[in-house]
Amino acid sequence: MTLPRSSSATVLMIDDNAEDLEAWSKLLAESSSRYVILTAQTVRTGLAFCRDQKVDCVVLDLDMDDSSGFEVLLSLIPDPKRPPIAVVVLTRLTNPTMHETVLHHGAQACLVKRRTSAIDLREAIEKAIVSVSPTH
Repeated sequence: MTLPRSSSATVLMIDDNAEDLEAWSKLLAESSSRYVILTAQTVRTGLAFCRDQKVDCVVLDLDMDDSSGFEVLLSLIPDPKRPPIAVVVLTRLTNPTMHETVLHHGAQACLVKRRTSAIDLREAIEKAIVSVSPTH
């Protein structure tokens, strides 16, 4: 199941690597015109975006200087059985146990940057948003 063709979604990308943040947000924008893409290079800025406006999906890096991506995940999704927001982890880290852990704690997908295409990311975001929607 994917987003209805007529709907748009606000996607917040949180990554402290400026080059990755710019590259992935550009790839995502080119893969679909239905996204409003916000970017945050710090956890504090990202969490403020989530607090101050409606964000449909957070694309989150785990390996950040100012905070652990796990801490962000836990603050966004306090109850993994009822996630209030879609979260897709996009990380350079390849540890399978870590990937299982983020999924267990409420992320809808965990992707490895070097193994992920713009299409893979777009599809993961769409599935994640649908999976947390109240009508799902």
